[in-house]
Amino acid sequence: MVLLLTADSAEQLFPTIVSRCEVLRLRPLPLEKVESFLTGQGADGATSRLLAAVSGGRPGYARALMDQPQALDFRRGRLDDLPRLLAGTRRERFAYAETLAKDKEAFRNALLIWLAYWRDVLLRVAGSGAPIVNVDRAEEISERAAHMTLPESHRLVAGLELALERLERNVNSRLLAEVLFLDWPRA
Repeated sequence: MVLLLTADSAEQLFPTIVSRCEVLRLRPLPLEKVESFLTGQGADGATSRLLAAVSGGRPGYARALMDQPQALDFRRGRLDDLPRLLAGTRRERFAYAETLAKDKEAFRNALLIWLAYWRDVLLRVAGSGAPIVNVDRAEEISERAAHMTLPESHRLVAGLELALERLERNVNSRLLAEVLFLDWPRA
């Protein structure tokens, strides 16, 4: 009998379990293959392209996103909130932080969405030709990247990664969101 365990990283598992396992690193599929898979499942071209990019080449995750339109609506909402947050006053940012911090899972998902967005900005600032995740926001990302420096965009990505790590350690969610938003640039 063969038992398959999946985890994002071996560090998430107990050492006794890892020591008894053979590690197989599964690589994501090329985005074109995920896109054609989704098209075969009934998604239109633009949706297939977006879901393939957002899923990072993971067909199962892309299919789950296709079956859960509310997940894409949540993503769209958080990305639409971003310009308002960047242009907002400290009071508006704190009010948003208070609302967001009430649901820890929604907060975590918002952080992941913003992390992908700012990573895309970082790629554009660095002049990288790597594909971006938020293909539906490519113009906005390029415009934002034109007004940022490499250290500034790197600091935003690192801040979001640190916020995710701290959220997993049960810090005060509202305080975490407030500090995070204070570090974001003003539009």
